Amino acid sequence: MNLFKLGMSAVMSAVLCAGVAFAQEPVDPQPAQPLTYVNASYHKVVPEVAKKMMEEGVVLIDVREPKEFAEGHVKGAVNVPLSVFKPGMKLEAVPNLNDKVLVQCRSGVRAERAAKILIESGYKNVYNAYGTLQWKYGFVK
Repeated sequence: MNLFKLGMSAVMSAVLCAGVAFAQEPVDPQPAQPLTYVNASYHKVVPEVAKKMMEEGVVLIDVREPKEFAEGHVKGAVNVPLSVFKPGMKLEAVPNLNDKVLVQCRSGVRAERAAKILIESGYKNVYNAYGTLQWKYGFVK
């Protein structure tokens, strides 16, 4: 019995330690999976900051699939589905690799994957704007 309790204690400690490894994101709801990508060119911004960036002219790339995009998207967003992202790509809407670019999906997970590909392709200022789940400023169709 004591061996069982000791084993359960170790399991619970491992679970708790694993849970601490991923910080909560500053958005609600949380992304579908922990966002763990780290790179000097990669940044995460809350929707309020993303909205201000767009007002200043930064392009928002929505990486959801066309059907999702058609169901409602942020006004001014450009749809470039994650499924077409390839290493070495250059975004038509953001051809200058030094320009800031915002990426967004539904929760932030696909946006992080897209950001990684863009950075590997040479983009220097990529911002994950999380997802439409966290966006509270309305959508267009």
